[in-house]
Amino acid sequence: MRTILTFLLAGTLLLSGCKQNENGVYIGMERNTIQALASGSEMDYVHEFRGYSEHWAAVYIVYKPTGEENHTSRLFMKYIVKDPRPSGQLRYEYDTDGGEDGHGTLPSVDNIGNVYNLGSSGGNGASANPDSPVQMQVWWNKSSETIQLDPIGAE
Repeated sequence: MRTILTFLLAGTLLLSGCKQNENGVYIGMERNTIQALASGSEMDYVHEFRGYSEHWAAVYIVYKPTGEENHTSRLFMKYIVKDPRPSGQLRYEYDTDGGEDGHGTLPSVDNIGNVYNLGSSGGNGASANPDSPVQMQVWWNKSSETIQLDPIGAE
């Protein structure tokens, strides 16, 4: 009986540790990093997508303030490995089910911290489908990874 309890306790601690580590990859890219969302403005909708790979975590947020016609999309990435840090040029592309897609280049990430604000876009046209993942590709230091950002719910 004692062995079973020890096994259950160890399993619970292991699983809770995995969940904490998963959430930790998104530190610095939470909704409160967006001025309009942090200010307490009421939103008609907020769709958030999150995903991570071996080296990167990414968050894609679509929001629309109450009474506004236009939505805004914001994209953040974070390098989640300590060393070696990325250097030089960083390129990325993303594609959503719903019509939004984009790409960009940061010419040098040498003096930037671990979190990269990849900018925003917006308009009154199509936006990301809140029920479908966002596909992302990133290239750095002669390496590349694909990240699937899954929807985490709408408010």
